[in-house]
Amino acid sequence: MAVNRPILFVCNVHAGQTNCLVAVAAELSRRGVPDLWFATRSRYRADIEAATTNSKINFIPLDEPEDHGTDVIDSEILAVMQRGPMRTDGLVAFNRTYLDFARSVEEYRRMLDVIDSLDPVRMVIDVLTYPAIDAAMTRGVPFALTVPSLPSSTARTPWNYPSGLTDLPRRMNVRQLATNVLFGLRIALAMIARTSVVQFAKKRKAMGIKNPNAKPSDYVEAAALVLASSVFGLEYEFPAPPQVNLVGAFVSEASTGSAEDPDLSRWLDENDSVVYMGFGTLMQLSRDQVGALLGAIERLGPEHKFLWKLPAAQQKLLPAESELPSNLRVENWIPSQLDVLAHPHVRTFVTHGGSNGFHESMYFGTPVLVVPAWVDCYAIGRRAVDSGVGLAFRNPNNITSGELVDMLHRLLTDNTFTERAEYWSARVREAGGAPRAADLVLSMGTPSP
Repeated sequence: MAVNRPILFVCNVHAGQTNCLVAVAAELSRRGVPDLWFATRSRYRADIEAATTNSKINFIPLDEPEDHGTDVIDSEILAVMQRGPMRTDGLVAFNRTYLDFARSVEEYRRMLDVIDSLDPVRMVIDVLTYPAIDAAMTRGVPFALTVPSLPSSTARTPWNYPSGLTDLPRRMNVRQLATNVLFGLRIALAMIARTSVVQFAKKRKAMGIKNPNAKPSDYVEAAALVLASSVFGLEYEFPAPPQVNLVGAFVSEASTGSAEDPDLSRWLDENDSVVYMGFGTLMQLSRDQVGALLGAIERLGPEHKFLWKLPAAQQKLLPAESELPSNLRVENWIPSQLDVLAHPHVRTFVTHGGSNGFHESMYFGTPVLVVPAWVDCYAIGRRAVDSGVGLAFRNPNNITSGELVDMLHRLLTDNTFTERAEYWSARVREAGGAPRAADLVLSMGTPSP
């Protein structure tokens, strides 16, 4: 399909959300699609420039040049969320930031200006970047949403479907059904009583914004196209609207290869059994969690080696380098997690349960151990267990070295986990990933009235 006007990508949230759009934009650039634009925070400018190949992806900053933003969620919010699933405190605190009327109105007006200036033929927007979605709806621009989480986290689901903020199974008994319904009521009451959600909606309605509550399911229904991670079978099946497309993982074979760091690549080649540990850009591990992980690493050596991507700010929780287990390699940053997961010697991925990492691990057929970081990570942990591709903790604050050793030993010695991960790898790859997402963006129609 010929493109005569710009395609505009927008995300103003954290890296986990932004990376999915970057993957789709990179695929379009690889195909030489002209007039690509990407509006995001200044800290991601280098990522946008690196994604440019055969056609330029033009960058639009969504903050001041000197403000490079941060990918940190308040540590108190994270601490509450890691006490276990079905906690309302963390959700309330998160939504107080999410439902910031003044900030969202500023972003909405800025996006109106961007749209009026560019006149895009279509937009591709992260589902949490609601001011940009509002602007697209106001201007009548057809838009696609990227949902780098379980599809059920945003679409409408049946009453007896487990909330994406729980770790309940698809087939619930009577007690679990009651728990699920009551949790939904608890969330609704907590939001009304403890956040500005009512005033937020009233003010937005007075401005003529079409989805005053900023409800994700309403945005999904207004979109011309929805691109979501996962495949049914990993995700519990539900009657999804026709515009919802499950693309497996936002990955393209063109984006994977050998590790960019030659020394790391050699290290992976030289060690036959590697456990990769990466907890995303947001999770802040506690001293007790770090201690438990170090204890497990030492007990599983020397046969199994561990590669730990741990931000420099959190490495202060480690002992002196001379006291670290000899089978551990720590890196501040790994240029491409995909290249690590693609390596045949990486046998297990210890993850916080973020959707991107989980589905990337499935893409490469690597079993997972989920140490949940916050709300939807518990649901992903449950799906990892139910699909046979991994194990998960229910209370990540209380993990012990003994439990970690037992779980990792099972994942490394029971071939069933690898067989199931390889089965789901085929299903995830068949879903098409970033190339199919790019195809759908180029052929998308107009949004529902």
